[in-house]
Amino acid sequence: MKAKSILIVEDDLFTSRLISSFFERKGFITYQAYDSGAAFMYAADKNLDVIILDVTLPTDSGVSIVQKLKSISPCPVIFYSSVTTEEMEIKALETGGDDFINKQRGLNVLYARIDRLLSKDAVENETTSSTVSINNILLDAELSQCDIGGKIIELQKKESKVLNFLMLHKNSLVNRDEISYVLNGYAYDGWSRSIDLIICRLRKKLKAA
Repeated sequence: MKAKSILIVEDDLFTSRLISSFFERKGFITYQAYDSGAAFMYAADKNLDVIILDVTLPTDSGVSIVQKLKSISPCPVIFYSSVTTEEMEIKALETGGDDFINKQRGLNVLYARIDRLLSKDAVENETTSSTVSINNILLDAELSQCDIGGKIIELQKKESKVLNFLMLHKNSLVNRDEISYVLNGYAYDGWSRSIDLIICRLRKKLKAA
């Protein structure tokens, strides 16, 4: 089985090495970037599976570079930060982060999230269809595009997954745990605001159409 590759974008040398050593022991290939320039270089040069991104960097902030990172290397980005405010977590998720984990929760929690995120969870496989339609709404989950009465709406990958799941279960009540399994491969932890933000963005896009 091919080893997964992780880019660690962390300006503190000790912390970066600690994270790198931890994931190397778990069988990952790791790359370390201490600023945004090095992060962009690795993102362009390496075939990455996931990026661990700190909020605070020498010349930029993680939230200011996450979209560019994902445009260069379209893989999940997990914020791993010592910043504990709810406002920062919301901002990190709104700007493109796939998850936000406080450093106080430790590397084992970070690993568990990444392991689940990268695994091909059975729930996601069973609940994803390439195209699904209801009335005048046609969703192409593979392209992350939604056609509403002839108007094409571009969706983020996770927005597409949520809409796909909801459309496939249009006659059922779904809960946070089910949506979290589809998005992340694990049950809702009671901490993250990512599901709320994804649904909020999705509603705005659908209403605008």
